[in-house]
Amino acid sequence: MTESLLLTQPVNAPGVLLLGGAEGGLHERDARALHAEGYNVLALAYFGLPTLPPGLVDIPLEYFFAAVDKIASLSSGKIGVVGGSRGGEAALLVGAHDDRVGAVVGVAGGGLLTQGVDYRAGTLLDILDTPAASWTLRRKPLDYLPYQVRDELREQVAQGQPVRLRLAFPDVPVDVARFRIPVERIDGPVLMLCGSDDQNWPTVEYCQAAADGADNVELRIYEGAGHPLNGPPGQPFTDTLSPGPGVMFEMGGSPEVNTKARAAAWAATLEFLQENLGVTR
Repeated sequence: MTESLLLTQPVNAPGVLLLGGAEGGLHERDARALHAEGYNVLALAYFGLPTLPPGLVDIPLEYFFAAVDKIASLSSGKIGVVGGSRGGEAALLVGAHDDRVGAVVGVAGGGLLTQGVDYRAGTLLDILDTPAASWTLRRKPLDYLPYQVRDELREQVAQGQPVRLRLAFPDVPVDVARFRIPVERIDGPVLMLCGSDDQNWPTVEYCQAAADGADNVELRIYEGAGHPLNGPPGQPFTDTLSPGPGVMFEMGGSPEVNTKARAAAWAATLEFLQENLGVTR
């Protein structure tokens, strides 16, 4: 793989493909925590590293399928895919198109295809105003729900205030089928974990739109929690801000609620993987 971290067990074990979000890069800490639970883990970066695209633009799904090839060749049974934020979107897509995937976890993710993130455009507003597909399949861009940047967000940027990025995302459209990820095609169960106060994007609404009519999906909503649910527990959060391109993002929730919700989401992820992939330690 181009940019990845592979951690294997000394004996035959289930495999997990780990995907990060719109920040790009690898999630080494998350990978090592899953490996410690007894899994073979392939943490895969898909943009934001020197040999990869600079932004979340036209990422081929075939790149993820090749990663499934790798982890499946080393592992027993079906593969699990765990993704956070936009990586949750990718995880659902991979599962819907690759029948070797038998369990998917999306943490603060979304069930609709949304616009790409072209960091080459410059400022946050330039990025949001630059049309781009996030994903391709067979070299064709997948249709996506475009940003609809509200005046309130533009004002937050102009005044140097923390930016609520969810103000760039539209409501679930009437023609949602155009953008909905067909999660019912995933050959196994799906766990979606969301914070009710996520200010990064409308994770609850977008996950509900995908889960409707799919009997293999469990949606858990952490009341009052914001966006930072992904990953194993660590130091308690001290604020709700995160750096972005020339701005600070308001992620929602509160430090205390987000800290508790992240721990609960990690525990739910481990329980789900154990139930559906199994692991012998």
